Amino acid sequence: MSEGDRIPTIGEHRGVGLHDCQSKERLALVRREIDSVLDLHDITLLVEVAADVGWSPEARLLAASKLKAMHQISAEDRKSRPMFDMAYVTACVCSLDSRSWRSPTHFCSLLDPGRGPHEAGPVARDVPLEST
Repeated sequence: MSEGDRIPTIGEHRGVGLHDCQSKERLALVRREIDSVLDLHDITLLVEVAADVGWSPEARLLAASKLKAMHQISAEDRKSRPMFDMAYVTACVCSLDSRSWRSPTHFCSLLDPGRGPHEAGPVARDVPLEST
């Protein structure tokens, strides 16, 4: 992804960029989710967060970054790699920081799955993004 396609940030929380076009209330939720992901160390839960469209894009990207770091550290230390599919995790979050693929109506990517049976699905935006 080119730098020009990256979603602009309006600040950071614990070193994680906060995407633009969000209300103060939404940003408070995003900050809480980032804190939750930083506290997670369970690989299975981190994979679930990365794949879950109900979580904020920022938190999902952070979960994927933590998993990637775990994978790289294991490889560098010549230890067995954690048991998860890094390609799957990358696919779950690859478009979450892209303007081109950002959903104008929900806090997710256009490539994310929609709501499944008995699932809450992606969080709707209060105000849809304007077309560019």
